[in-house]
Amino acid sequence: MAGESGAFTIESSNGARSARWAPVQPTASMRTGQIVTILARAFNFDVDNNIDTTERDTVIVTPGTTIRFQRAAGIHTVTNGFDSGDPTAEQYFSYLLDTAHPTWDTTLTAPTQFDYFCYFHEPVMGGTIIVRQSADVANTGPTGRATFSRLPAPNPARGAVDFAISLARTAAVRLEVLDLSGRRMRTLQFGSLASGEHAFRWDGRTDRGDTVRSGRYQIRFTTEGVNQTRAVTLLR
Repeated sequence: MAGESGAFTIESSNGARSARWAPVQPTASMRTGQIVTILARAFNFDVDNNIDTTERDTVIVTPGTTIRFQRAAGIHTVTNGFDSGDPTAEQYFSYLLDTAHPTWDTTLTAPTQFDYFCYFHEPVMGGTIIVRQSADVANTGPTGRATFSRLPAPNPARGAVDFAISLARTAAVRLEVLDLSGRRMRTLQFGSLASGEHAFRWDGRTDRGDTVRSGRYQIRFTTEGVNQTRAVTLLR
């Protein structure tokens, strides 16, 4: 980008976006917390060395953990958001991983949850990071904002998929299951819910009761100022 060193315009099938080389980070010896490495492979972000069954990895860590994104092949962006259609995409970070700048480190100091993806290889290349006070304890209480408090599981699934959302206050909620073309398969919730956590199950059927085919689907959660989507793969 003219006039801004280390900034780039990214051209993809979803339009033009921007990205930057990652800033220089402290050396590992200067950090006191754990380091978790997420590899940017040719078409997937991989943290569990299992790209065949966990296409979109979820990492659960405790505050103070450093997440290291490390290029293993190709050229990628590490961009906040579920995909380029996410209204928050690129607002917080969008860094380019290439041969000259193969890593980006970020140290997470407080409980949070966010998605990330690669502009070049969406929608398959992405993941989720959850920061909890204890990585072994489920997040069951209400959060400071409306969000998915438990991600769809199992994922991939052969039968039903369970997940949960949390609300900080009573609000109107819409939960829908969409196919990748955006066609609505099932409405799980349309109306007001109280504050707190709410568990849901999708049994793999449409509103008409038909069983959906194998493939990738999206569970979309919409409420006041929030529009979040989580992907799930069904195997038949």
